[in-house]
Amino acid sequence: MVRVAIGPGDDVEAWCTRCRMNLNHRVIAVVGVEIKRVHCLTCGGDHKYYPPKYEGSGKKTAKAGKIPSAVRTVKSREAAEARAVGEWKRMMDEMPAEHTPRPYRLSESYQPAEFIEHPVLGKGRVMEILGAQRISVIFRDGRKILVCNKN
Repeated sequence: MVRVAIGPGDDVEAWCTRCRMNLNHRVIAVVGVEIKRVHCLTCGGDHKYYPPKYEGSGKKTAKAGKIPSAVRTVKSREAAEARAVGEWKRMMDEMPAEHTPRPYRLSESYQPAEFIEHPVLGKGRVMEILGAQRISVIFRDGRKILVCNKN
């Protein structure tokens, strides 16, 4: 089995302290190779990482915070990337054929649903305004947070 480094934003199976079950969680914080905090994708709670508990195994779970070897595989990472590309394609299908995306510049402001062209990330669509100087944009590589209104 191939072991891949786990980082913030990755999905793992963990024991949910609120739901009291093994559920899918999103990693919030990692220190070194240890997962420290996770976000439950079922109840929405944030808590310390606890490895999944398996009944009937007669074996205690691994030390809290250690990444189990079966947590993340190359196959699951590829599936996450495929979902991001699918979402991006759906957004790009909504762009009129004759429309040219606006070049991205730090100094300009943007509106939700506006199409932009980033010099490195390519074509994207503004998903939401996150404040006076930040926007969330979906690109082929996934969602990114970009700076705007910077003078």
